[in-house]
Amino acid sequence: MRSDEVQSVLALLGAILGGTLVLFGDFIRRRVERHKEEVNRLVEVSVRLSSMYNRLCGQLLDASTAGVAVSDLAVADPLRYEVTTQFFMTPGSEQLRSRASRLMDAYYRLRDSYGQDSAWDAARDEHGLAVREFEAAVRAILHRNHI
Repeated sequence: MRSDEVQSVLALLGAILGGTLVLFGDFIRRRVERHKEEVNRLVEVSVRLSSMYNRLCGQLLDASTAGVAVSDLAVADPLRYEVTTQFFMTPGSEQLRSRASRLMDAYYRLRDSYGQDSAWDAARDEHGLAVREFEAAVRAILHRNHI
């Protein structure tokens, strides 16, 4: 082979290798961006779910502190059904399902035990624990940036 033929072959191989590296880099970049978008979407809907149920529990806690009678409690926001559906329909929520359910159950136990001293105290403690566990699980997903 002549020198100029060798250079042409090397140039061709270099172009092929360079193009392959560019395509591979682009593939990796798109995959990382997709994972980041999925994590952000899950975190966003998780924050909405946690905020909704914390607000509902907060209303109960405030009502208890103010001495509001059970019959005078406001009806819970029906938006919770929409927020819950959005959460469970979001890809990746499977990893948070048990903790999210525990958070929602804590609200219902708090509501059902309103005005019952010993049950109320246990439900209030359960709510606090459920919130911390759910938030920790969401932070773990956010920290590793992968569902």
